[in-house]
Amino acid sequence: MKERKSFRDCIVKPGETSPYANLLVDLAFKKAFDPDKSTSRSNLINLLNDLLEPQLKRPIKNVWTRNVAKNLSGSKASRTAIFDLHCKDDAGNLIEIEVQIREVDNFMKRLAFYASEMVANQAEPGQDWDYNIQPTYVIALTRFSVFFDERAVHRGTVMDLECGEQLVDTYNFTAIELSKVPFFIEKTSSDLSKWLFFFRFLNRLKELPEELDEGKFKDLTESAKVSNFTKKEFEVYRNMYHKVWDHNAMRRGIFKEFADDINAKIDGRVREIATNLIKLGDSDEKIAAATGLSLEDIVVLRSQLEA
Repeated sequence: MKERKSFRDCIVKPGETSPYANLLVDLAFKKAFDPDKSTSRSNLINLLNDLLEPQLKRPIKNVWTRNVAKNLSGSKASRTAIFDLHCKDDAGNLIEIEVQIREVDNFMKRLAFYASEMVANQAEPGQDWDYNIQPTYVIALTRFSVFFDERAVHRGTVMDLECGEQLVDTYNFTAIELSKVPFFIEKTSSDLSKWLFFFRFLNRLKELPEELDEGKFKDLTESAKVSNFTKKEFEVYRNMYHKVWDHNAMRRGIFKEFADDINAKIDGRVREIATNLIKLGDSDEKIAAATGLSLEDIVVLRSQLEA
């Protein structure tokens, strides 16, 4: 049996290429988590059970692709996600997963809107429908910060404010901020932490480290290998990846355009402190509290360091 290397030895070095695809690219995600194929369906079931474990009444045993009704607003403009995956589990729960790399306004309200569509589309014509609505779960993975804290995962539902108990299971939200996931993992890390690590950093590994040496993650990495793509799929994947790069380049260009104005406002000593804290891996929120800088100023400083 091949001995797994440590995490440090499995990181792609300059000039090397990872054999794994970026899971945040539509085609790669759907090949790894396709509900309609046996191996990838198992990956999806494992993912959903670990992501939704605090919210599920029982573990998911099976899942299928869910046909999606037309957006009730009739507008395509309400959709800004890079991609969506719609599925239904064996208990009748309706589940939607989406990935967003573009910063959007009213992020959580958008998730509420998506969930409301999933609920309203369950209505049946006629007078006999009794509002027997199945629970909905909206999972959103973002490349930008939404909440001003250090938690990468936020969950929401409809709660009784007096006792904290769930009033109705109709609406369930999971928001995941991948920008807060550290480039670090341990054997003892939770399964949820390992999934989040895979979503942000899988394509920075050249092989699976011993810290992630578990059956379900071995299956995932096999499904996520670029070598599994057909020639046509690889071209599609590369084009999608380029769109992500173009967005990031445009974002950095905007930061650069306003960098001089912002830097002029930042005292040299404060800038030095903030830069050191960024290098130490502190969150934008913690750096803002320590230096008095705005989050916008810190994002610009961070982008300059990464350029």
